[in-house]
Amino acid sequence: MTETAAATHVRGSKRKAAQTAQDTPAETRRRSARRSDDQIEAAELAVESIGEGGAKKTRTRKTASKTASAKSGEKKTTRSRKAASKGDAKSGASRTRTRALATSDTSDENRIAPPKYRKGSMRIVPLGGLGEIGRNMNVIEYNGHILLIDCGVLFPEEEQPGVDLILPDFNYIKDRLDKVDALVLTHGHEDHIGGVPYLLKMRPDIPLIGSKLTLGFVEAKCKEHRLEPEMIEVKGRDKLKVGPFNLEFVSVTHSIPDALAVCVRTPAGSLIDTGDIKLDQLPLDHRVTDLVEFGKLGEQGIDLLMMDSTNAEVPGFVKPETSIGPALDQVFATATRKIIVASFSSHVHRVQQVVDAAHKYGRKVVFVGRSMVRNMAIAADLGYLHLPEDTVIDLKKAKDYPDNKLVYMCTGSQGEPMAALGRIADGNHRDITINEFDTVILASSLIPGNEHGVYKVINKLVQLGARVVNRDNAAVHVSGHCNEGELLYMYNIVKPKNAMPIHGENRHIVANGLIAVKTGIDPNNVVLAEDGDVVDLYHGKAAIVGSVPCGYIYVDGDSVGELTDEELEKRRILGSEGFVSCFAVVDTDAAEVVSGPKVYLNAVAEDEKEFEKVRHQIVEQLRDAMMTGTKDVHKLQQIMRRTLGGWVARELHRKPMIVPVVADIAADMDAMEGYAH
Repeated sequence: MTETAAATHVRGSKRKAAQTAQDTPAETRRRSARRSDDQIEAAELAVESIGEGGAKKTRTRKTASKTASAKSGEKKTTRSRKAASKGDAKSGASRTRTRALATSDTSDENRIAPPKYRKGSMRIVPLGGLGEIGRNMNVIEYNGHILLIDCGVLFPEEEQPGVDLILPDFNYIKDRLDKVDALVLTHGHEDHIGGVPYLLKMRPDIPLIGSKLTLGFVEAKCKEHRLEPEMIEVKGRDKLKVGPFNLEFVSVTHSIPDALAVCVRTPAGSLIDTGDIKLDQLPLDHRVTDLVEFGKLGEQGIDLLMMDSTNAEVPGFVKPETSIGPALDQVFATATRKIIVASFSSHVHRVQQVVDAAHKYGRKVVFVGRSMVRNMAIAADLGYLHLPEDTVIDLKKAKDYPDNKLVYMCTGSQGEPMAALGRIADGNHRDITINEFDTVILASSLIPGNEHGVYKVINKLVQLGARVVNRDNAAVHVSGHCNEGELLYMYNIVKPKNAMPIHGENRHIVANGLIAVKTGIDPNNVVLAEDGDVVDLYHGKAAIVGSVPCGYIYVDGDSVGELTDEELEKRRILGSEGFVSCFAVVDTDAAEVVSGPKVYLNAVAEDEKEFEKVRHQIVEQLRDAMMTGTKDVHKLQQIMRRTLGGWVARELHRKPMIVPVVADIAADMDAMEGYAH
């Protein structure tokens, strides 16, 4: 069996659960060899993305078609369906409890429901983060008790207009929230904590467990939602018992301080969720990933290792964070006017190096952007960011200093038009302008999918005369995730019986599974799951036993879980094809069109006069329908929609949104007579 086929043996197929019970080992191996999933479509954020502060994310769109087999070319498709909204019309948290949230569900046509929970087993259900980079959330169940690990968000793509955030699918646990013993938060990035306030609105007293900085960020986020959560602070090597779950925390290095992995032990077995991790041996805060503790846990026996997959395709080792110090120093030494540095708003270590360089060269630092100001204030208050006296000044005071004495630390490293750097490049920032010979540093990764936006900003800055420094021409960024070499170390140190790659697109997860196989893990014990797959750990063996609906929950303004894919499609049409409305007054008793139809256009290039050609067709179709007895206004509107839409498609080769309106004066007269009587 090839390594690829071996590693994909327990891929999260919705059909697999029903088949494995009767398959022979040979049949199972043949099936796995046919099912190596290809990469689906990389959309917004990759490698660093959401995990480093709210940029757009590259992720696998699970609603896209999947290529099922590299050998046979057979295809399976994943169909999108929406869970129906149920319950009453109450608003707020009560409504969230009483009905299913509308989701963009991504389920195979023949989804296999999981069997009833088997007493004495540990059940793991990922509700986000597998097949995408973002909205990370894992549910751990044991004998009626539930432990949650992380609750993050995903940021919308261009084809999701108006959407603010995308949450994990809470429907799986919403009726059992009283069984949740705690929510463990591995670190303070948005893709791990951004969904916490929305979960707490469903049950406000869920205890939150995390490190000091993580809880600091969560507390500030919850205050914006008027929530006061119960919080339990932990640090590396702390042990805690929550219900039947024995927890032990391990310090790990990431692109944000105070990150933790968690080991969960129950009588059914043990697992480790690494969260986001890298093995930086020279971290800025000297807090290295605790490989000694990982080794101890491995010696005690770990049944399942759930390992960060984000950089699994990247060979070698990640450079230490301190390696970018010399590059920053060189830029600061040669800058003659003001310096603007753009980075993720939670990257405390990157900000620390900028502050240190500014202090060395006698410059004042100005934090720009709401999230940057908030996060750095929290990090400084908690002792994670060290600010030399009189180095940081308020934005309003910056005008009192010459340009060659200023450094602006801002958001917008991914080309976001509304972030600080985007507004500066457009000349729309009220306090900061670009002048000739200014220096701009993009101290972050270039996220796949964001290239156009980033280079658009860079070109604007260069046109204004700025010198732009980014990863293309200087070593001003390193990753926050393990490369292949570090993953090999982790598997060899922990020596788990089973591996379940997490945090990544399909390609990352498959690559991580192959790495696990290289270290000697039985290919049959490598679980390549997807969002919604149900994994049971029983007698030391982890396997997918079924799956549950697990789609996107959209946050759209004050609305949570009410926006559907159908409504999103209407928004996409409005944005790309324009809007055509058509109004007519009819008398269904006389079978006549009394007035109109009048056509109104919005964001359509053609003139309204062009539509004279279709008006008589609409009149004929409406008359014919009324003469055959159609008096239902809704049916008449549908006739108008089809007639107008068909004409526009044939003649103009467009598909705008069409809104037909038909008013029936006969119905109005009947209503008035009824009122008079």
